[in-house]
Amino acid sequence: MEPKPFPTLETERLTLRQMTQSDAPGLFDLYTRPEVVRFIDQEPMLRLDQAKMLITMFENLFKSGRGLRWGVFTLEEDHLIGTCGYKEWDMRRFRAEISYDLAPDNWGNGYMREALVAILDYGFHRMKLRRVEGLVDPEDTRSHNLLTGLGFRMEGVLREHDFVKGEFQDDMVFSLLHQDWEEDEKQLKN
Repeated sequence: MEPKPFPTLETERLTLRQMTQSDAPGLFDLYTRPEVVRFIDQEPMLRLDQAKMLITMFENLFKSGRGLRWGVFTLEEDHLIGTCGYKEWDMRRFRAEISYDLAPDNWGNGYMREALVAILDYGFHRMKLRRVEGLVDPEDTRSHNLLTGLGFRMEGVLREHDFVKGEFQDDMVFSLLHQDWEEDEKQLKN
């Protein structure tokens, strides 16, 4: 059986595509910023080869059927401004965890909302997901607002669920079900 090609998605202002090694400088620039890695278990990158290894990891997740990670590029300049995708993809249970990051100079422009609408549409219709989850640090109010604005519901808090940067951390659990997406989809795309 031939492997499926990585899906490329386009929105009004963005292209979401597989990152290649030629995108490593842009990914490196993104992950050198403390604001970007603040809520994830990663320190700011120090070397370009770290970005190259991360791109290889994203490629391997896709090849193994465990995840999809798109690079988020502006249509006008084909400039990497962030990433988004699914990790912890469980095909047997029809669910995955959503994950995303965006360069701070692009915050507040609706880019990530636009990208997530595209990947949620892809996830529910092409990947046949039934449930998408988001685990969010309680202090990450931008993510809370983004997910709830997309129709996600906060289900609860997993106490000391994660160990990030040497400390135990609670995670807020957000979820979006396929049926909820169907109800909200037309409104979100406008």
